Amino acid sequence: MRNHHFPSLPQGTFTRTQAEAIAAAYTNVTIEDDQGTHFRLVISDNGGMFIWLDWNYAPEAGVMLSRYIASNGIPMAPVTDDN
Repeated sequence: MRNHHFPSLPQGTFTRTQAEAIAAAYTNVTIEDDQGTHFRLVISDNGGMFIWLDWNYAPEAGVMLSRYIASNGIPMAPVTDDN
């Protein structure tokens, strides 16, 4: 079995690459309101109801997003080595 490591956000602003890694790792985290240079990372519950969001350029965006992801993030199913 593999040791699964989930990506994390910095405490401040974050890049599109960082946001895409988070969105790919969790089923309930999405990138929305994409304006090209700025966008929001949105966390929802398993029913699709909004939990938290922040813009990528907000000074302390990663602090609260990371807290909500840690407590409410739904990880993607791990890839298994069944071959």
